[in-house]
Amino acid sequence: MIGKIEIDQAKKARIIDKAGHLADEIGAKYMACAPATFAAICEAFRSEDIELFTPETQEVLTQGMIGLHGGVSMTGVGTCGAVIASTFIISYVVGVTTEELTKDGNLNYAASIPAVEYVIDRFEEDYGAIDCLRVRYNRVQRALDLMDPDARILEMTFALYEQDKCGMTSDNFEGGRDQTPPVRGAYWAVEAICDLLVMEPQERKELPPHLKGLGMQEMAPKLQKVVEALKELGWGRPNEKISYRDYRKLKLEGKKAVEENRVGSVNAPEK
Repeated sequence: MIGKIEIDQAKKARIIDKAGHLADEIGAKYMACAPATFAAICEAFRSEDIELFTPETQEVLTQGMIGLHGGVSMTGVGTCGAVIASTFIISYVVGVTTEELTKDGNLNYAASIPAVEYVIDRFEEDYGAIDCLRVRYNRVQRALDLMDPDARILEMTFALYEQDKCGMTSDNFEGGRDQTPPVRGAYWAVEAICDLLVMEPQERKELPPHLKGLGMQEMAPKLQKVVEALKELGWGRPNEKISYRDYRKLKLEGKKAVEENRVGSVNAPEK
């Protein structure tokens, strides 16, 4: 757990600026959003004598971040690596322990709220998405499959041909590389982390009123009467062995058609 740290506005501005430039520098070196964003954030705070992780731990975690690049393992279909890395560190700084989570699952919100407000909402505003494919397409109207060698060649050709539009290969930081997800993800994450670090550790876990009391422990007793009423009404058809939709298929196409498309283990009725 990281204790309360005094960070004035001047120091906060320096850390944010440092994180952006480091994300650009490391991003160009690694060519990977997640580890670049993660390392940049850690090093930016270290430049102001704030150590989020020891160098050894940081190196191990950065290695793990490599597989989260490109929408998870360069597939493009998952969340942008810059969002993942930013959210990871924000969650760490919020400091909800697994023991606390076991006692109160509602504390999932504590780490989620600052990640959404500072990073995810801003990615949606700037890039129109948080998933890798749409972030890349919305930025440069290109979203090629990074696992396809031919597509990779085309992507790099585009990056060199349209340097300012691509951003990463631009000579211009402000308005060029400054627009890339690692840079902006690092900016926004550092802002969130600075605002969290000036709080007492327990204060970081405080939930807004509308999200309090939504844990399973609090809700289960209150919902039990509702559950009993739904059971009495037969809601959800709990005893149904075949859905109405599959029943229609059975009538129209026969038992074989139902069983060939069934995901679960319940077979169509014999009759």
